[in-house]
Amino acid sequence: MTPSPMNMNSYEGKRILALIREGDYAHAGEEEAIERAFRAVPKNGDSWMLDVGCGRGGSAEYLRRRRWGQVEGIDRDIESIEYARTTYPEIGFHVCDVLDVPRTVARQFDVIYMLNAFYAFAEQRDALAALRKVARPGARLVIFDYALGAKGNAESLAVGGQVFIPHAIRVAEIAAMLREAGWAPGTVEDLSIDYARWYATFVDRIQLKRVEIENVGGADWYQFVFSMYSGLHDVIAQGGLGGAIVHAAAD
Repeated sequence: MTPSPMNMNSYEGKRILALIREGDYAHAGEEEAIERAFRAVPKNGDSWMLDVGCGRGGSAEYLRRRRWGQVEGIDRDIESIEYARTTYPEIGFHVCDVLDVPRTVARQFDVIYMLNAFYAFAEQRDALAALRKVARPGARLVIFDYALGAKGNAESLAVGGQVFIPHAIRVAEIAAMLREAGWAPGTVEDLSIDYARWYATFVDRIQLKRVEIENVGGADWYQFVFSMYSGLHDVIAQGGLGGAIVHAAAD
């Protein structure tokens, strides 16, 4: 995908998403989604969790405060990590590409998770293999992300002339990919109905927060965000995309 001058995975993009979502989150469903993704993960204050693609750190802090475990986070956006370090000092944050995680993070983890980050990885199998190297035996993997819908194809997924979600989970293929990377596949939960609901609400919020968005990024950012996410909602509503939670364990 050709990078856009306006990119929702940039620092400014994540800042605007946090404004709309009313918390330092860049993933669909905000706190409801976190609770949904982790309801099968027991809380354990002694366990270590790794937030992959942590962005501004809100999800890591949510899990830490609710005693799911001790958390570290990685993201390759330097400004987002600087913000997270300042805002949530009790969590260790690292500037790191997912493929470099074994060389950057010094410990192994009991839980590794991604909240709308996996879709952005061009080398998904290699990313899973890199994460396996920092997983303890039996560690849990939780992938919360977009999933390709029954009507999904290159044409139907285009939003504003680009594929906004470039590497959505292909449910029929994810188990084989996990096995190749050293993970034992577990359950896959379909969230397509939830994604449609979350993004309908999100588009409404964008319009309600127009003035605030324009105060942060100007009219061009508002138009970009509204256009991209209303288009994304249309793709989801038409069955091109959905959502899923994928569970796996380290062999």
